[in-house]
Amino acid sequence: MRILEYTISLILIVYSLNASAQVDSIATDSSRVNKFKPTGVRVGLDLVSLGQGVVDKGLSAITQADVRQWKISADIDFYRYFLNIEYGIFERQWNGPNDASIYQNEGNFFKIGPDINFLHRDPDQSALFFGIRYAQANYEDRLVYDYTSDFWGNGTESLENSTLTSRWYELTTGLKVKLYKFIWSGYTARFKFSVNDNYSNNELAPLWIPGFGRATEESRWGFEYWIIFKIPFREYTPAPKRKD
Repeated sequence: MRILEYTISLILIVYSLNASAQVDSIATDSSRVNKFKPTGVRVGLDLVSLGQGVVDKGLSAITQADVRQWKISADIDFYRYFLNIEYGIFERQWNGPNDASIYQNEGNFFKIGPDINFLHRDPDQSALFFGIRYAQANYEDRLVYDYTSDFWGNGTESLENSTLTSRWYELTTGLKVKLYKFIWSGYTARFKFSVNDNYSNNELAPLWIPGFGRATEESRWGFEYWIIFKIPFREYTPAPKRKD
């Protein structure tokens, strides 16, 4: 009888431990699932692109006549990971000496990719991040210039590309800091590389790629300073530090 009592007691202890482990596992799984639920969407406006009014020094021989561009971004958080989407428009016109030539370029671009946040336990949800982007620009350009010919005389000629597409990749890093309630600010530094396009056989080679920069460059650095507004979904609870 005593052996039977010991056996029953052992079975009850094992069952209790197993049940407790299952409850802890369910709680842990639930906590793990909840921390990946997005806390909100952040929408940003790049102040650098709005204030940019000069052309690169490499184009100093050409006088810029007009520029209009802006960039916006949106990200959504999944714990320490962010999915980012960026969009921008670009319109520029350069006038040659004495207005003998006019080059116009306009289009739009988008960028998409993930970031990983190394400040994911910060209660204000500040972000020190590193990421990668796929980028694509769709644009058109046009060159109008005056010419002088002994046979044809003086006149005006034009060349244009109506459907241009360029693609490239970017490595990004930066910082986003909470200023007040739903307002953040931050910056993004990026290295753009591996650009490819569809204009190699065109009569007019583009001067500029919206969202990338000069079309003659194979890689390029970029920088944006953002003012960011957050649309919250739920309160953010930082993950507890692991106990080793």
